[in-house]
Amino acid sequence: MRYKDFKIVETKLREEGEVYVIGDSHAAAMGGRNNLAANGARLRAIGQQASQVPNGATVYMTGGHNDVTAGVSPQVIANAVRLIINNLKNKGCTVTYILFPEGSENENQDKMAPTRQAINSAVDVAQDLDGCSMQSDGIHCSLGSYRGLITDSNVTPSTRDTPEEDDEGLRAGPPYPPEDMDRVRGLQSKLEGLGYSVGSTGIDGKYGPRTADAVRAFKADFDLEGDGLSVGIRDLMVLSSAEPKENPTVANDTPMRGGDELASIENLGDIDDAKAVAEEFLGTSSLSDDDMNMLIRATAAEASPNARERAAVAAVILNRVRHRMYPNDIRGVLYQENQFQAVTGTPLDRSPSRNYSRMSDRTGNAVIQALIAYLPDMPKTWLNFTSNNPDAYGAGTNINFMAQMRRAPNSRVIGQTVFGTA
Repeated sequence: MRYKDFKIVETKLREEGEVYVIGDSHAAAMGGRNNLAANGARLRAIGQQASQVPNGATVYMTGGHNDVTAGVSPQVIANAVRLIINNLKNKGCTVTYILFPEGSENENQDKMAPTRQAINSAVDVAQDLDGCSMQSDGIHCSLGSYRGLITDSNVTPSTRDTPEEDDEGLRAGPPYPPEDMDRVRGLQSKLEGLGYSVGSTGIDGKYGPRTADAVRAFKADFDLEGDGLSVGIRDLMVLSSAEPKENPTVANDTPMRGGDELASIENLGDIDDAKAVAEEFLGTSSLSDDDMNMLIRATAAEASPNARERAAVAAVILNRVRHRMYPNDIRGVLYQENQFQAVTGTPLDRSPSRNYSRMSDRTGNAVIQALIAYLPDMPKTWLNFTSNNPDAYGAGTNINFMAQMRRAPNSRVIGQTVFGTA
């Protein structure tokens, strides 16, 4: 369920009280503005979450899963779940309990089924997650299984398109949607608590460049995909339970400027294979190590983690090198005025994207694999790409270019981007 849809659901439910979510990682994955859940929370911690819920609220709750793995007996767990629910009801709350799946890879796996049965006997279970599509860990449902729980249980389901897994995430602005500001403040507070400064503007509820720098630093330290321009539900789940690093990456420090020397990536795996693929696509055997360095970094900064989208971005860059309208080398294409400088920066007054200047080895390796797998099949006619999301076009940007690209012959939408030649 997309965040705007959640707000509609929330508004409808406010007739019965504010909406809160409490519990463990299963509850954290449900999202929502008033989500007090924490990865790894046991029932004692969930009881403390419940104490923060105001009188008369509508509450969605999971809990008990981590107590099973800790070795607590099924009946003790069931009694604790019932006690939390009764305490909430005594505060005038309406409680929807959602039962965790049995799974297949849990600690104390043999106690999962008996505990689920004990909870089913002790309380009214509104939704049972058993039978959901499971993640590879054998413990959690796929993120999509959590996304629809509130809608399916209480209101007419949304008629909007099936959401992507990251639809409950946040994106950097401008613009700065008013409905996101509370969640952004929560994001900023957590980042600050972990040692990632959100800059001189402080906790202002605006996901701007300084907060993006803090997100980039956090992702680098916790080995998460992507740059600082968005945080998805996976990122938020990691953030919610993260402990401070001993030496966190410094956010909002003095950045390098466009044109400064980039760190070598020659030690990344399969770099030579990716170079061979790029040279064959370009029709040359003269790509230098610096060329590949810039190509991989620019691809990482411009594309989402979608592998085909990454390959398509690289294809556009290489197609421009070959085309008479553009500079005839990768550096020239990337530093051409008003083209890629949002990520590569300018020599005097603009810093490059952190995912360009400080790309992680993990991201670099992922881009390399994307080029090897998908670049050979990309069209050699594409010279442009732009976001396919209308919300990405704020003041001063040209949303008409998106429509123009969509209408272009042989254009194609890949991931979050439309590719073609306009």
